[in-house]
Amino acid sequence: MSDFSTQRSRPGSATAAGALGITFGVLAAGSAVFLLLLITTDGNGFGLFGLPVLAFGVGLLRNGYKVLAGVAYSGDRLGQLATIPAVLAFLGIGGMVAGADWSRDESVPSLAGFIIALLLAVLLIVLCDRPATKAYLQED
Repeated sequence: MSDFSTQRSRPGSATAAGALGITFGVLAAGSAVFLLLLITTDGNGFGLFGLPVLAFGVGLLRNGYKVLAGVAYSGDRLGQLATIPAVLAFLGIGGMVAGADWSRDESVPSLAGFIIALLLAVLLIVLCDRPATKAYLQED
């Protein structure tokens, strides 16, 4: 029988950070596959943007899983990766506020999507920087 007293208990912040990182990774990889499908259907070259997004999604998935597994320094890498959607969402919000045509039906849902992405990315960064998560991942 194994001795359960030697196992480290994973704090809730580490569990939430890993799960949120995996969720972000699935969303990024799914959108990358969609963008890559644009190559085969339209042929306009916009789908090539899916290649770096796919790599980004795989990075989020990989580091989210490593946070859940308790691999050292994976929280720092996951937090650094989360800055990419945070910055892009912040720039998107600024662009929408600066020049959106608010009479169009697409403006408000787009702005809401940017705000939700920003909040989730900031939440992921905060969860990765929590003292309990850092202690669990030996990032002190």
